[in-house]
Amino acid sequence: MKKNVFLFFLASFALLFTGCQNNEADFPSSDDPTIVVATKEIYGAPTRKFEIKAALADDLGLKSVEIQIPELSLDKVITFATDPLLETYDLSYFFEVPADRGTSEAFKIKLKITDVSGNSIDEEINLRLDGEFAAPAISMITPKEGAVILLSTSNLMPVNFVVNDDSGIDYVQVQCTALGIDDKVQLSGSPQTYTFNKTYTLPVTAANYVLTITAKDKFAIPNTGTLNINVVATNEYPALYLCDQPKGTNLTTDAVGVPMYFHEKSGQDFEFKYYADKDNKEIYFLGQESDFAPHCFGLDASGNVIDDVASAPIVLPTKGYYVIKVNPNTLKYTATKYTPSSKVWADIANGLWHDVEAQRKPFVSVCGGGIQGATWDTWDAWMQKGLHLANNPNNPYQLVGEYTLTGTMEATFTGQWWSPSWRLIKNGIATMSPGENGNAKYPAAPGVYKVVVDTELERAFITKK
Repeated sequence: MKKNVFLFFLASFALLFTGCQNNEADFPSSDDPTIVVATKEIYGAPTRKFEIKAALADDLGLKSVEIQIPELSLDKVITFATDPLLETYDLSYFFEVPADRGTSEAFKIKLKITDVSGNSIDEEINLRLDGEFAAPAISMITPKEGAVILLSTSNLMPVNFVVNDDSGIDYVQVQCTALGIDDKVQLSGSPQTYTFNKTYTLPVTAANYVLTITAKDKFAIPNTGTLNINVVATNEYPALYLCDQPKGTNLTTDAVGVPMYFHEKSGQDFEFKYYADKDNKEIYFLGQESDFAPHCFGLDASGNVIDDVASAPIVLPTKGYYVIKVNPNTLKYTATKYTPSSKVWADIANGLWHDVEAQRKPFVSVCGGGIQGATWDTWDAWMQKGLHLANNPNNPYQLVGEYTLTGTMEATFTGQWWSPSWRLIKNGIATMSPGENGNAKYPAAPGVYKVVVDTELERAFITKK
């Protein structure tokens, strides 16, 4: 009898213990969950991520969603909390296609949605790896960014560009709100290349305009490319630039100083200081910063200055520093050689910091952003020896080196405690402090650049190596 009583209590305790350990709540029956996918067909590509989007719902509560692509080793389960119950869920799941898959392959994305009552439904989405995701490429012929249109010569603005796209072009569009331009060209036959060429008439008053060029392709999920071009319509040149690069050079690949901004301006009389690093140095004057067209001042066959992209270069006969004056209206120029009288910062590469000022040897490094190793601390500038500039053995007024740029750059070339220092402001101007405040930001493609700081010209030249 005692044994039976003991077994009864043991069984009751086991039943009670088991009941306490069961954390799985019991839910009443409910309707099946629902799913609404964003698309039944997804385009991907090897090494590219794609997104699975869907709206999940259940009248009582969702338990889980399983995402499978067996061939790509994808088996993901997302489990939802049940306290409180989740009735709706916006699925957004990203997955990267392995690099070893082919662009002609296709798969099924399998989704299984289960609710807390144990009901489940299945859904499939087609995945294709022949996706095309690049926006149409727009190549401007004219006008280029920052182009100057001289109204005193002509108020016509030719707009010429080429669009390329692998999947075919749907339309191109040219817009300028200020000019009331909204030209949309709908293309037939999905051409992979299209050239737009039209001339617009500008008002005779000076103003700045922004052209917006848009192109859309014919892919199943269309891609759109957009380009904004700033244009200056003026009766006088706001600036001139001295260019010592050969015709055809891309003038937008360097970070700072190419072509070189003028030094002084009075009306349309522009004055430059310039260093010719060799005899018979060839130069041009440009009416815009980023291209040789539309305004390029050189020489004609008789040696006269002309505004013509086909002009011959102006030649500076001997190596050295020049003061050059040019007027784009009168088409006159003079080039006078001179000997600098500014301070020479010698032995920069062997600079030495010392608490006693009389025992210091100046060094010049860099503080700033977008430059590998640089900070805004002059002590870091001193300690990072790879950032130090050296004297150009061929020109005592130039400090030279190499920097690795990591993106948009701003800089002050400096010694310890900002003595000496040259702040890099707008247009490549490197003013010796104290001078104008406000370092300019210069977009630059990452890479290694040659650096020249000309202390006589107060200009910096940072060019792609």
